[in-house]
Amino acid sequence: MISADNTLALLACLLLIVYIGYISEKTRFGQALSAPLIILLLSFIIGNSGILPSKAPLYGVIQGILVPLAIPLLLFSADLRLVFRESKRMVWAFLLATVFTIIGALIGSGLISMGAAEPQLVGILAASYIGGSANFVATSQAVGFTDSSLYTAALTADALGAMFFLTLLMSLPAIRPIARHFQERAALPDPPPPKPARAALASEAGADQEGQPSSESGVVLAVLLSATICALGMLVATWLPFAGAFIIAITVLSLMLANFAPSKMKAKIHFDYSLGTLFMYVFFATIGLGADLGAMVGAALPMLAFLAILVLVHIVLLVWLGARWRFTLAEMMIASSACILGPAAAAALAASKGWRHLVTPGMLVGVLGYAVATFIGITLTNLLG
Repeated sequence: MISADNTLALLACLLLIVYIGYISEKTRFGQALSAPLIILLLSFIIGNSGILPSKAPLYGVIQGILVPLAIPLLLFSADLRLVFRESKRMVWAFLLATVFTIIGALIGSGLISMGAAEPQLVGILAASYIGGSANFVATSQAVGFTDSSLYTAALTADALGAMFFLTLLMSLPAIRPIARHFQERAALPDPPPPKPARAALASEAGADQEGQPSSESGVVLAVLLSATICALGMLVATWLPFAGAFIIAITVLSLMLANFAPSKMKAKIHFDYSLGTLFMYVFFATIGLGADLGAMVGAALPMLAFLAILVLVHIVLLVWLGARWRFTLAEMMIASSACILGPAAAAALAASKGWRHLVTPGMLVGVLGYAVATFIGITLTNLLG
């Protein structure tokens, strides 16, 4: 109904899809699915019904410009010094959970064949289950994963696998042998909560960080810094002779700014996380429009089997080794949730279980996942490729 060269109309439609995703997430059904999956499925239906074109010059602009810009914007809040200072014990639990995901990914890749793109898929899905959707996108860009049908299938499988994981994780405290295996310590008094990380506040409230008054110049500064980092990353990538150098370069540069830039300068950056999320959501809409129904369904089943194995291995190792390393079940559950579902989910799980002393540490180590997941995903792809 809308031609591929009608750029402004296409942009309006993409933003409408993203807006529906945002408002749908406020409903109970939408919270279960999440905005990215709603955007993906809605755009997939629209694309396969012929309302919008599956390919258009605008989509290439979004994928080539907005996605690289989004990565620094999402990482400006990753203050790793705060993570290690405030949550040392949880950091070790999170590192264990990360290793469990890597082992699960390697075992899953050995048992399930996902076709010619298997090395890329293993790296991308492992990155998502250590960091989040931003790492999914960053890793896919780094390893050259561009097939829209496979992309949509992978994102759908990613969401369904996360639901399977959460179901298993939430059932652990009710299994008495597991609870006895951990021999949880008596309840400790809640310590004074440390200052929350900027990224966690931004993702939870969708507001400006640290209570700073927002300003137009702060928004412009965020985009300016992101564009500058992308330009420098492109320059650095020309000197590095390996795949994924551009994404690695902008990730490292973003983390350097987040951790070593003067605090006064970082305080002037406004709505960086929100902008990065918006750019990623628009990208998801373009991916859904380009996916083919038949190809997606056929490809999704092996990915679901792979993720089921990854999750099962992760849970088994969590129960076995977590207790042997003298972590409580609560600590391992929050670390595992931060690893696979992200900081917001870890905080929500801790709050719902009454583990208030684990809310902030869970959020903080989730930020650590954002920082390391893309590197791990690229390494796994190269290892298996």
